[in-house]
This record gives sequence, C-alpha cells and structure tokens, in this order.
Amino acid sequence: MGPRCIFWTATVAVLLLIRAASREVSWFCGRLEYWNPDNRCCRSCLQRFGPPACPDYEFTENCGLNDFGDTVAHPFRKCSPGYCNPNGTELCSPCSSGATTPAQLQGLTSQPLSRLLDELEVLEELIMLLDPEPGPGGSMAYGTTRHLAARYGLPATWSTFAYSLRPNRSPLRALIEMVVAREPSATLGQLGIHLAQLGRADALQVLSKLG
Repeated sequence: MGPRCIFWTATVAVLLLIRAASREVSWFCGRLEYWNPDNRCCRSCLQRFGPPACPDYEFTENCGLNDFGDTVAHPFRKCSPGYCNPNGTELCSPCSSGATTPAQLQGLTSQPLSRLLDELEVLEELIMLLDPEPGPGGSMAYGTTRHLAARYGLPATWSTFAYSLRPNRSPLRALIEMVVAREPSATLGQLGIHLAQLGRADALQVLSKLG
C-alpha cells in the first residue's frame, strides 16, 4: 500500500469518526439546547420537553437529539452517583451541596457576571488559575475552565475549540463572554457556586476581591 493510499485511508477514517461524533453531540448548541435543522438555530430543551418529571433526573446532553434532528437518547437520564435533583431543575447538583453561595461571596450574590469583564486585574488572576492544563504526560487537572464550562452547560466541543485559540485568547474570558451573551442575568454568585463545587477555593479567594 503506497503512501498516498495510506494517507487517503487515514483521512477517510478521521472524517468518519468526526461524523459519528457529530451525530451524538451537537456542534452548534450548548448542553441544555438542541439544534433545530429546519430553522437552523438552537432551541431550549426545557421549552420543548418541560422540566424532569421524576426526582433525581436531569436532561441528557442536547436532550437526546443530534444536529440532524434524530433521537439518539432519552431526553432525561438519572443523576450520577453523588448527585441529586429533588426540585426538577435542568441539571443535577452534588447531594451534599445545597448550592448556596460561598460565605466569602455573600455580598456578590446578585452582582452581574458581566462585571468580571470590567475588573481586568481580578479576571487576569482567575485566568492564571483556571486556564492552565497539564501538558503531555502530566496528571489530569480538575477544576479548570474546561470543567467550569461544563457546569454552565457548554459541550466538550466548545471547550476544545476555546482551548485551541490559546495563547491568543483566554478560554475563561471566552466562557464568561459566552455565558453573559446567552444569559444576561447570570451572576457572580452562580460562578461562586460552580467554583465551590469544583473545589477551587483559590479562585473563590480571588473572586472575593470584588466585594
């Protein structure tokens, strides 16, 4: 088999893998949205299916729909071990956590998340803490911007793209801009809850400087 044939075979294999993945996870929408191929836009899973009817269930990613409009999974799934959803919200949360704002951020509970984009010194400190990931052969990092994006319902493909833009653009800044654009009512209190659930006390300490 010649080099050209090997290259062609490898290219076809990669394209097939990408296509297979795209049939299961949306390349266009966040975790709690699905792609409407007729209108070519993202729609809310909550608006289409309503909240989870049973306790301790949450929405499946993209509510079980792929970008072709096919059903590839049930809209809801049982919470992962250690996670609960007694109130029928869109996503489960740690059972031991009452999803309360950390004490050091009580004064920032209702402050808009968009404020962080104006507080450049604090934002830069958070970028230095949350953006880094280990290099090849390093241990798996936890509590990075990638994990924070998942908390906000963004798919893994979004995080992969955001990290591909480094070092010219910070994934954390891109995440905050995305969340603010999609949910203008997002607050610093919500960010604090996510950071606490990820175990990032260092980032919480930096965020508390805005108080």
